[in-house]
Amino acid sequence: MSTMPPQLWLVIPAWREAERLEAFATRLLPALANSGLPIALQIVDDGSPAVFADTLDARCRAWGSSHPFVQPLLRLPRNRGKGAAIYAGWDLAVANAATRLGFCDADGSVDADEMVRLSRLALDPPPEESEVLLASRHWPGARARWSSPLRRVLSRAFVAWVRNQTGLAASDTQCGAKFLPAALYVRIRPELRVERFAFDVELLTAARRAGASLREEPVAWTHRANGRLNLMRDGFSAMREVVRIGRRG
Repeated sequence: MSTMPPQLWLVIPAWREAERLEAFATRLLPALANSGLPIALQIVDDGSPAVFADTLDARCRAWGSSHPFVQPLLRLPRNRGKGAAIYAGWDLAVANAATRLGFCDADGSVDADEMVRLSRLALDPPPEESEVLLASRHWPGARARWSSPLRRVLSRAFVAWVRNQTGLAASDTQCGAKFLPAALYVRIRPELRVERFAFDVELLTAARRAGASLREEPVAWTHRANGRLNLMRDGFSAMREVVRIGRRG
């Protein structure tokens, strides 16, 4: 691991995720350590019950003892949503002078080697460039393994809904890996109100309004079982949030 100060602050939001995150960490931590990239890894617990958060806190301490780039667990006092957890981590990153921000999902659907590859791409342009890098399961060259054809169809349907409501021309707004310059995040932070599953749409829409470009990167992605997303409940909630985002312009 590089001895340079962390330029990229990579956040993993976690809600009741001690077990799945431990499985992902066994692959991610060595991959980041061997990459030589100037990265800090920040896990944010999104108000999990104490039994989960305490377990995750102990594991973060253990991981940090062998991998100094692992930051102490950041714990939110109550469950607010994936977006809220990511933004809390990014706010801390800004306070620590990180120049690039990113996140990935705790289930490892975008696995360790892919996260290293994406992190390299995110660090490649100068930090002042206004470019958002988003992993895509639908971009040409992507290798996505869906648990069912229904999930793939619903994902594409959501993309079409987002485009209809907001004009956002992205092939995949919901894949769990995105990166952006910290300076861009600081500019758009006051506009970011959505804290749950449609937060990605608001983030990308605000970035586009601020003049940022969207760079989609095909990714190897595997649906992981026991996910936290309820297709019916959370899907309809996200669609309603997209309508509100579109109305705000």
